[in-house]
Amino acid sequence: MQLTKHGWGAVISIFILVPLLFKLSALLPVPTLYSGLTQDLLILLLFLLLNHFWFKIPIKWWHSQSLAHQSLQLIPGIIILLLPMTSNYIKLFQLARTPILGFYIGYTLLIGITEEYLYRGMLLPLLRDCFPNRIMLAICIDSLLFGFTHLLINSSQLTLSYVIPQVFYAAMGGLVFCGLYLRTNNLVWSMMLHTLSDVSVIVSLATHTHTAAKLSIPTAYAIGISVLYLVLFIIVAFIIRWQVRPKKSALSQ
Repeated sequence: MQLTKHGWGAVISIFILVPLLFKLSALLPVPTLYSGLTQDLLILLLFLLLNHFWFKIPIKWWHSQSLAHQSLQLIPGIIILLLPMTSNYIKLFQLARTPILGFYIGYTLLIGITEEYLYRGMLLPLLRDCFPNRIMLAICIDSLLFGFTHLLINSSQLTLSYVIPQVFYAAMGGLVFCGLYLRTNNLVWSMMLHTLSDVSVIVSLATHTHTAAKLSIPTAYAIGISVLYLVLFIIVAFIIRWQVRPKKSALSQ
């Protein structure tokens, strides 16, 4: 029982359940516009219930202690994830303010909430229990599982040349989100940063460039990007290792 609820059994269960439920929920007779939102909403609600009644993992949603210090923990994420998205933010502000744009923004917010709840709120504490004295190993495994889930979910809809670089990019982002959550004990910060880093999703949906044909890229280009993201993953891992290093007055204590 203990292994299932809190050990590797719980980690494996969550890792398998997430893509499986995404695949199953995609079969629901829902209009295409609302399919993604429906999938994320159902999975979020299901795991909220599973955690409440079964896993019982404490979720550190929010606290207002040392907010100034907490906000400083956003700096790595702003530099690594948001600054490279500057052109997408410019495009976003140039889009017409329509109800459908608001819908896409809300959908992207739901993606951030769902993924952070699953991978930082639930999976990361489980991995920390599995590796109590090796926090970076737990962070790296969490981030790699997060990235690999994108492959399991998206490979049937998009070309591998697009999905493989996305896997490494998501894993790199996972490192940043892990570091932010561990240093602030506030999952809301990670959810907010995750949503802001997904601005390209909003632009892609709003400009109808999210189809498989539009997102297809040459294999050689995909390999080059994947190698670049892999190198960045290693560099970011060292940055996050510095960020989560033990401190006498650390918020994560």
